[in-house]
Amino acid sequence: MEKTFAQRLINARKIRGYSQRELCSRLDGRISSNAIAKYETGKMLPSSQNLIAIAEALDFDVDYFFRPFTVNIDPNSFEFRKRSSLPVKKETSIKESIALSIEKYQEIEAITHESVRFGLSYSDILLRTDNDARSLGARFRQDLNLGIDCLSTPIEVLESNGVKVIEIDSDPKFDGSCVRNLGLPVIVLNRNLISERRRLTLFHELAHLILAFDEDADVERLCNVFANEVLLPSAVLKSLLGEHRKNLSWKELKLIQNGFGISVDAILVKAKQIGIITESVHRSLCIDMNRNTELKKRVQESVYPKEVSSRFERLVYKALADSMISISKAASLLGTSVDEVNAQTALA
Repeated sequence: MEKTFAQRLINARKIRGYSQRELCSRLDGRISSNAIAKYETGKMLPSSQNLIAIAEALDFDVDYFFRPFTVNIDPNSFEFRKRSSLPVKKETSIKESIALSIEKYQEIEAITHESVRFGLSYSDILLRTDNDARSLGARFRQDLNLGIDCLSTPIEVLESNGVKVIEIDSDPKFDGSCVRNLGLPVIVLNRNLISERRRLTLFHELAHLILAFDEDADVERLCNVFANEVLLPSAVLKSLLGEHRKNLSWKELKLIQNGFGISVDAILVKAKQIGIITESVHRSLCIDMNRNTELKKRVQESVYPKEVSSRFERLVYKALADSMISISKAASLLGTSVDEVNAQTALA
C-alpha cells in the first residue's frame, strides 16, 4: 500500500506540475516538505486528514492514490515534436497525464472486453522522398477502404481500427505525441488546437507509429506529407484546382479547406509540392497574405467542425449501464464527479 501510494502521489504531483516544496505551499504548510518526501519514498502513509488535504490540493479523488497499477507505462517512451520548446516541468506533466489516460483506457477495455487490435504497419518500406510518403498515404486510404472523399470523422476511423486517441488540455506549444512500446498504438492530441491543426497532427503522429524512414530522411517533413495526403489526396486536389495554375484565389482555397478540413497553408504547400503551382507563385501568395493582416486572419481562420475522441467515454458509460462498474468508478475513470455522471446518465 505504501509503495502504491508513494508512486501515485509522485505521479499526481508531476501531473499538476508541482515540486514537493510547491505542494507543501499549496497545503498552507499543514504538511511539511519532509513529510511529503517520506510519503513519496514509501516510508510512511499520511493520516486520513492529511490524505484528504493532499487529494484536494492536487484535485484527485482519494481513491486514486490507492488504486493498484494495472499496466506498466514509461512516460519517457513518449515522443514529442522536435520543435517543441516546452519547459521540462510542463513536458513531464504532459507525459504523466498521458500515462494515466492510457492506464484508464486499458482498464476500461479489460472490463468491457472490447480491445481492438491495430494491424496496419508499413515498417518494411523505408521512406526517403515526398513521393514515398504520398504513396503510402494513398495506400493507407486504400487499405482502410476510405475512398477519396473527405474524412469527416478521422478519430473515429482510427479508434475503430484499434488506435487509441487520447486528448489532453495542454500548452499551445504541444501539438501531439505518440507511444510506441506498449504493444498498441496510442496518439495524443492537444484538445485546444483548432480543428485543421488537430486533424493534420492526428495523421502526422500516426505516421510516426506505422512508417519507417531512411536514416537520411527528413522525418518530420515526411510525416506531414503523409498526413496531408491522407486528408486530401493529390488526385483530388488536382481535380479541384487543375494540373497547373498561374495563380490561385483565396476563395477557392477556403472552399477546399471547408470541404476537407485541411488548412489553406497546408493546401498551398501541397499545391507547390505536387506541381500545381510553382515556388514563385507560392511565395507570392504567402507575401500577399502576410502583408494584409485582415486577409491573413481570414485565411487562417478555422472553418471545419472539431471532432472529439469519444470511444473511451462510450466504453465507460456502457460498462456503467451494464453494471460492470459503479457510478463512483465511472466518475474516477472519467475524472469527473458522481453528480456529473448521474446527470449524463439521465440524458434522454
